[in-house]
Amino acid sequence: MATIKEVAKLAGVGTSTVSRYFQKGSYISEDAAKRIEKACQELNYYPNAIARAMKYNRSNTIGLMIPTISNPFFTQLVETIEQTFMKYGYKTVLCNTNGSIALEQNYLNMAICNCFDGIIFITGSIEFEELEYNIPTLILDRKSEKQGEKITVISNHRQGAILGSEHLIACGCKKILYLTSADYNRPAEERQAAFEEVMKKRGITYSIKAFESIIKTDREKILTAYDGIFAWNDVTAIECMNYLHSKNIKIPEEIQIIGYDNIKMSEWVYPRLTTVSQPINQLGETASRYMLELIEKKVSAPLEIVLENSLVIRESTLVPI
Repeated sequence: MATIKEVAKLAGVGTSTVSRYFQKGSYISEDAAKRIEKACQELNYYPNAIARAMKYNRSNTIGLMIPTISNPFFTQLVETIEQTFMKYGYKTVLCNTNGSIALEQNYLNMAICNCFDGIIFITGSIEFEELEYNIPTLILDRKSEKQGEKITVISNHRQGAILGSEHLIACGCKKILYLTSADYNRPAEERQAAFEEVMKKRGITYSIKAFESIIKTDREKILTAYDGIFAWNDVTAIECMNYLHSKNIKIPEEIQIIGYDNIKMSEWVYPRLTTVSQPINQLGETASRYMLELIEKKVSAPLEIVLENSLVIRESTLVPI
């Protein structure tokens, strides 16, 4: 295996210049950089990342802590974050917690031991903010329970839920079911509160249930009880559409349905799903940018960045009256 001395000799520079080449932000001439890069390629040389992290207390690594990789919303979000960090020379490590505070603590310990430069929490458990850590952190996709102490990047869940609720009403729905998360979830809770606010204000009959609670409901009871459904996310909306299809319920003629997130799958189902579109790419890029600024101490808490949502109308709802 090649050494840094061999790289320096082949490139015609000193070992200190090679070291600076691998240090983010250090200056060396363009000519020297090209010669070092060529020497590394010829010798198949890679710096010892662990040793460098210990020496400089930097690893150019960001942890992404997410509740699940199975939801396409998080998949798209993580992909954007990973690609953005890569442009700036940072690696990302995906930490899939399944909402477990124990796993979050283990991942935090791993991040600290491996000199991670920061962690982005994407919809962590309620308890995660009580964990103790001494590395830069940013919260994405949910408001902090400790407002005034954190940096958060979120979309406006209330504004998005109002958009979706008003659309169903405009399409003629008078008995609307809101499908909420079976587990505690801050975004779902905020969306539900906004939905209820609109229903009460407009005098619309409504119900709040988890999808699991309606699975055994027969066709006639569903059609008698509801003419519109607002699911707290697209995955739940698509599951519900499949169930309605199994009961031979026509969408949108008999029941209209709207989702939330605008994941790619929402365009692939039949009928194509009307949904509240979160700016997924913008969320990922914004969170990445603020994390880098936090690492460089260019920003500090408290700071909350809120992005607006939009409505994407497809075939699962009728034309507004």
